[in-house]
Amino acid sequence: MNFEDWFPLYLQITDSLKINRMADYESSILLRKFIHNSDGIIEPYRGRNAFIVGNGKNLENVLGTISGGYVIVADSAIETYNSLYGNPDMIVTDLDGNMDSIIDAYNHGSFVFVHAHGDNMPAITKYARYFSRGIATTQHIPMKYLYNYGGFSDGDRSAFLADHLGAPHITLLGFDFKNVNMKPNYDQAAVSRKKIKLMWAEYLLGYLAKSRGTSMSPGDIIEI
Repeated sequence: MNFEDWFPLYLQITDSLKINRMADYESSILLRKFIHNSDGIIEPYRGRNAFIVGNGKNLENVLGTISGGYVIVADSAIETYNSLYGNPDMIVTDLDGNMDSIIDAYNHGSFVFVHAHGDNMPAITKYARYFSRGIATTQHIPMKYLYNYGGFSDGDRSAFLADHLGAPHITLLGFDFKNVNMKPNYDQAAVSRKKIKLMWAEYLLGYLAKSRGTSMSPGDIIEI
């Protein structure tokens, strides 16, 4: 997705969630101080089928369907995936998952895409230094060593990354757009906010599917 197509969607998403877009920009500039790599390092994956691993409740039941291609794990799904299959090819994270697991996978060869948004500047300051060989991403304006492939949450950003790499087939595993995967710090406001994000994730993945000439039907295994 090019930035001209993404930016109108970004404006709608940030308005719906009352996100401070200047904070998104400031977070991106902060992340860029820690990570200075070209995404050319992932070119060997271009043109291959991609499996995107989300953190839905039925994830363990569908991971066995992965065959061939490469695997991108969205943030919090790393624990389940790693416990069954080891380290994935790539991890997409905004640094609110199990950081010990993500750092360990990175140290054992997984490519890690570290994402900046206005609410995660403290996490960037704390953790970005561990991913000096990673790739920095933003939902705001892209620039040198700071990439925007499209997408908003970890799961849909993973799918847009695979599309950027020209994946002929993208398979989404463990994506649940209706039920919030609860975290210990979630209150009712956080749950409501997460539901809006899930709505946008479903919309964006449908948008991506349409741009690829396909359609999307929600389920434990989704082909786009």
